[in-house]
Amino acid sequence: MNIGISGRHFELTDEMKAHVSEKLSSLERFYDGIDDVHVVLELTAGVNHAHVQLRGDRVKLDARAQSHDMYAAFDETLSNLERQIRRFKDRTHGHPHRPAQEQGGPESTEGRLWTAIEQSELMGPVRIDDPGELPRYTTMDAMTEYELNGGRYLPFMNLETDRVSAVYRTSAGASQVVELTRLDSQGEP
Repeated sequence: MNIGISGRHFELTDEMKAHVSEKLSSLERFYDGIDDVHVVLELTAGVNHAHVQLRGDRVKLDARAQSHDMYAAFDETLSNLERQIRRFKDRTHGHPHRPAQEQGGPESTEGRLWTAIEQSELMGPVRIDDPGELPRYTTMDAMTEYELNGGRYLPFMNLETDRVSAVYRTSAGASQVVELTRLDSQGEP
């Protein structure tokens, strides 16, 4: 595992580098497919920020935190990252026969059809049988879940807006979130 550590707007001490390296080495016990980890520690307006990007075999994870203390900010970020790795392993390794995330498609007429509220690259309507049964995520958690599981799209109940939304991949390859609205029987929103 390659580890890169950078500090912005403060002097990165050897003790801090040792603390970060020691803590990051524990990630390999969670998942041995980690290739690169990049840590950015930043002091901005008296607030300490930590950002960790992890890349590896079928995994791209990011975690951020801020605190009054740089060590506390990094430790909280690492805790968030460990939780994401556990969730990744549970979903990818714990359910090898689980079907793909796709939930029907435009050719399916059963269930309810939803479409994007605003102009987007989301292809066709999304079939959602029961919006009450959708997983409930924040926007960031939904994007992480989509990155882990793939599929054409991931419909979810957005905890931040309390509306039905979907994550999908744009033609540029980025994950995008869009709010959805139900179509009536004539295909109109």
